[in-house]
Amino acid sequence: MLQTLHAAAAVLLLCATVALGAQQPTADALRIQQRITVDGGLNEASWRDAVPIGEFTQREPISGAAPTERTEVRVLYDEHFLYIGIRCFDSRPGSILATQMERDAQLDQDDRVEILVDSFQDGRNAYYFATNPAGALVDGRITESNSPALDWDAVWDLRTQIDDQGWTAEFQIPFQSIGFNRHATTWGFNVSRTLARLREESRWAAFSYDARFYQVALAGSLGKFEGLSQGVGMDVKPYGLTGFTRDVTRTDSFTGELNGGVDVFWRVTSNLLSSTTINTDFAETEVDTRQINLTRFPLFFPEKRDFFLEDAGIFEYAGNDREFIPFFSRQIGLVSGEEAPILVGTKLTGKAGRLDIGLLGVRTRASDVAPAETVAVGRLKTNFWDQSYFGVIFTSGEPTGVTTNSLAGADLRLFTSDFLGRGKNAGFTAYGTKTQTPGLTDRDTAYGFEVSYPNDLVDVSYRWRNIGANYNPSLGFVGRRGVRLQDLSTSFRPRPHFWHIRQMNHQLNYTEYYDTVEHAVESRRIFTAPLNWRFHNGEHLEYNWVPTYERLFKPFEIRPGVIIPPGGYWFHRHRFEFNSAQNKRWMFDMTYWGGTFYSGTSHELRTAALWRKDRHLTTSFELQQYFVDLAEGDFTERLALLRINYAFSPRLTVSNFVQYDTESRNIGLQSRMRWIWRPGNEMYVVFNHAWQENTLDRFEALRTNFRVKVNYTVRF
Repeated sequence: MLQTLHAAAAVLLLCATVALGAQQPTADALRIQQRITVDGGLNEASWRDAVPIGEFTQREPISGAAPTERTEVRVLYDEHFLYIGIRCFDSRPGSILATQMERDAQLDQDDRVEILVDSFQDGRNAYYFATNPAGALVDGRITESNSPALDWDAVWDLRTQIDDQGWTAEFQIPFQSIGFNRHATTWGFNVSRTLARLREESRWAAFSYDARFYQVALAGSLGKFEGLSQGVGMDVKPYGLTGFTRDVTRTDSFTGELNGGVDVFWRVTSNLLSSTTINTDFAETEVDTRQINLTRFPLFFPEKRDFFLEDAGIFEYAGNDREFIPFFSRQIGLVSGEEAPILVGTKLTGKAGRLDIGLLGVRTRASDVAPAETVAVGRLKTNFWDQSYFGVIFTSGEPTGVTTNSLAGADLRLFTSDFLGRGKNAGFTAYGTKTQTPGLTDRDTAYGFEVSYPNDLVDVSYRWRNIGANYNPSLGFVGRRGVRLQDLSTSFRPRPHFWHIRQMNHQLNYTEYYDTVEHAVESRRIFTAPLNWRFHNGEHLEYNWVPTYERLFKPFEIRPGVIIPPGGYWFHRHRFEFNSAQNKRWMFDMTYWGGTFYSGTSHELRTAALWRKDRHLTTSFELQQYFVDLAEGDFTERLALLRINYAFSPRLTVSNFVQYDTESRNIGLQSRMRWIWRPGNEMYVVFNHAWQENTLDRFEALRTNFRVKVNYTVRF
């Protein structure tokens, strides 16, 4: 293994000094004195005086070709704001697609523009802003050139207009809302435009098939920023909350609530932010989407709470995957799914020179769930070359209060976007962590490495990881312990010129888990995709053959009363998937899994339909069904998900989410209204209700929770 590590590191060290081959465009922002009214019209004289940043180049479907429709981008700024004006010319304005208006909506099916702002000028982290012709506000943070985390919500403004020439978007981004390198007059910058009816994407910079829009190092340069002000750099955000809870399982079935708290954000420097939350409440958080688990391993549910999501990317370790996360913020304030109230939490995140800093401390209140507990997390990374770093991480605290726990680790990432001077991506990551828990000694480490070549035509990666049987990150998430993983993933993705196919994706992936306690292979999986085609109209068709081996070292109760005995099991699974075009009013998806399964067979069918009446009303329904026939017993599981969302405007939306599964026999409803009456000031009205099916197959009201929460931001 050490020889592999040395060889991979040597190759990447060699190529890291090679300059990027593609010429990156440059432009200047225009400093103005005139006041700009954000209405989407781009009517002020300053917009007419500004020179467009330059021509766009098509990336999809034909990289390097001229776009079908022209795009003009102008950039202005004054002491307090960055203004971006975009004119999207369209010869068929009646065919413009805009179906979403809610905050941070998925705009994949719409005409849209996306903006990347690397105000740190570090080539790896950036701010992300996007919108569609309906004026949806979408923002996020890009960390280490990964896809943006859309849970970051900044205070900014936007308006759009549709006219006979196409559509326009006018962005107003306060410098107080973003961090930046005060000593840099030039920022990284890129803009992408998607023409939905043709599924055509064009960009100002980085239009190669191998370049993802989020690869910050490939962005162009936007210059001449001088005299920027963030004021005092402090935001005070108090909240007030009222509501009630009714729970028929408790003796005090009805309880009212009147509460309040405050969040304080202070920019210690222009790119270092301190965040403090007092008496934290997460009433507005969306409920988890239910999952059906037919494995013997824990399910992963993502973090959804705003305080932990903001700047969460800086705490990521070694390119977190969902089976190995040394620090997972969802473990704080939640114990066995029950809330442990947070009294106070504080974070320090940002940059100091080439050092990325992430420090987090949280104190919970004593409750019926767990005693009061203090947890702390630290993450530091020193950046070198264009896209590489060395980092360390530590955590301290045990949320249940039963014992003590700590973790320490380090990771190294080497990455280049010009491997051997050929404009290709290549990366190498190595990492190691160790935990300390009373009573758990030896085999308490986790370490591994990954080599990757992620490009458009050929995408290859190899991962190796060892997780000790006593590895115990109390503030993290680990899918399996006491295993050694090796995973080889290969994809060959040609772009043929027949049958309206845009791209094929032929895959061959091999994954193996070796149990280091039993000294035998625990799982082996070969995933093949002889057919995986995406068409120019957006439709997708796929067939997979998946031979799988599972060894049970002890009986596995897959469902109550259905116990699979120990032994080795080979089963062969077949998968079919079809997705209709996303830019239509109706969408339909279907996925089928079938074949042998342990001692019998299993058939799984997922069907989903989505209907968009217009940009205001969107509904979707998904049904998952599992039909399992084993020698030890048969069972059927179903999960139904219904969403009905209505957007009165981009700043006033109502979402409704209904879930039912046959395992819990419980119907859950969440209705949420979000009203942003001014950037930074908003109100939530949240209604949660659950019905439980009784022995007579009737549903009875079980629990009701109603909350009204108002957030108000005061900027200094």
